[in-house]
This record gives sequence, structure tokens and C-alpha cells, in this order.
Amino acid sequence: MKPRSSATVTDTSQLQLPIWPQDLRGLPNAFARSALFTVANMRKGERKHMKRSLIATVSGIKIEYTGEELRQDDEDCFLQILHIARNQELGTAVRFTAYSMISELGWTKNTSSYKRLVDCLDRMKASSITLTVAAKQGGQEGYSGSLIRSFRWREEGDGQTPMREWEILLEREIISLFNPHSYSRLDWKMRLKLPALEKWLHSFYHTHAQPFPYKVETIHGLTGSEIALKDIRKFRYKLKKALENLVEHGFFASAMIDPRTDLVHVVRNRQHISIVER
Repeated sequence: MKPRSSATVTDTSQLQLPIWPQDLRGLPNAFARSALFTVANMRKGERKHMKRSLIATVSGIKIEYTGEELRQDDEDCFLQILHIARNQELGTAVRFTAYSMISELGWTKNTSSYKRLVDCLDRMKASSITLTVAAKQGGQEGYSGSLIRSFRWREEGDGQTPMREWEILLEREIISLFNPHSYSRLDWKMRLKLPALEKWLHSFYHTHAQPFPYKVETIHGLTGSEIALKDIRKFRYKLKKALENLVEHGFFASAMIDPRTDLVHVVRNRQHISIVER
């Protein structure tokens, strides 16, 4: 069961992202409702290389992607970059230190994390996305570009405790994905506590104030899971545990997989909705 997406894009006359609160992060609904950022293990396994590959999405959205497979750690980085960039005009340099970024992401402060950050930024810089969304008034609207236009860094200090400062440029046209009805605000503190599948569900269901049932098979495809479809039982078990985890965290008031229909039924926690939509 694949609903039509309510995500839309707008013109680029506004050159600054919306200003959401410090404890939230903004993400285009079209990205959250797709397998653009997969749930594959963030630190293990070789990433696929794609060329104009169709990404699984809900109905009404089409994404073609070229580049190395993106995972939930890439989404974390992208969310934090957008968060910093929201305070200035798009197309101007977004500056931050590697230390501050790694701290915000909750990663261990060591050389491996610095390398991981460079890898994430490099993947997003080398990406190419063509996004088409069915417009409410009929026809289609779209965006084509990379997640990051460019990045550079400089390093100061000795080899033991270097100070790495980054400078990033975002595509100005990315503003088209951030009109009031085309993006969602995510609870950042909760997201950082979650494993990969829970992170994807957390983003996905943030775009649904009143979720309706999805087939387990549909969610399997939308997550870009490395578990083969023939092993759907294994995925179903992981999904069940992830849903229970999100209930424990207070994101869902309730969540279950109907054993008769294999439909996923969730109810959003109303208190949590009021917090992220303020």
C-alpha cells in the first residue's frame, strides 16, 4: 500500500531555510519517505555505487540517485549541516569545526570519527539527485542537484590534537524542498539515541501526523534494508523490535504488526507531535 505523497516543492525566491528550534532538525518529506538514506549497518559492509538508480519511494515521489549508497549516519550529518545553515543565506559558506560536528552527532571523539565525517561529506558532495514530486495543483515539480555543492577544510595544530575547520556550500535550489508542507521537524535528542532502523522509522513517521497502515513488505523496500526480500521474516522480527523500541521512547503511543494482514499499525504520541510541531 503506497499513498500519494503530500510533499511539494516551491520557488527559490526565498534564500534562507526555515528557522526551527535548537532541539529539532528539518528534513524534506520526500527524503524521509524513501530509501535515499538506507538502514544498512552504518559502519560495516561495502556500500553500493549507483548511477541514475531509482530509489524506492511512496507513490507521488520519484528519486533518481547517482553516487555511493547513503545510510543513516549520512542523514545525521546532513540534518546537522542543514541545522547550522538555517541561520544564513543559502549559497554562503557554512562553517563549523570537526570537533563541534562530531560532538553534535554523538560520535566518539577520535581519529576514526574524523575520517568517518570526511567520508560522509565526500559521499554527499559526490551525489546527484533528481527528485520529482506530484504537485497538488496538478503536474509535477522537481529538484536536481547534490546534497552538498562543495566542502573544504583546513587543519591547524600538531598531529596529536589537530583543529579541523570545515567550510561547506549547499545548493541554493534546495530551498525548494522546504516549504511549510514539504518538510518535517525531527526530535534530534531522540534520534541520536536510536539504531538505524528506528532512525528511519522516526524520520518516516514524523511526516505522518495520523499514520495509516503499511505492509511490512512496503516498509522493507522503503528502508533499503540489506535483508533480502526472501528473508522477510528476519526483517519482520527486526521491525517488530524497532517499533517496540519507539513505543518505549515515547514516539509511538502504540505500534503493532497485524499477524493476519501483515500491516503495520502505529499511533503517534500526541504529546510528541505537539513538541516537534511547535
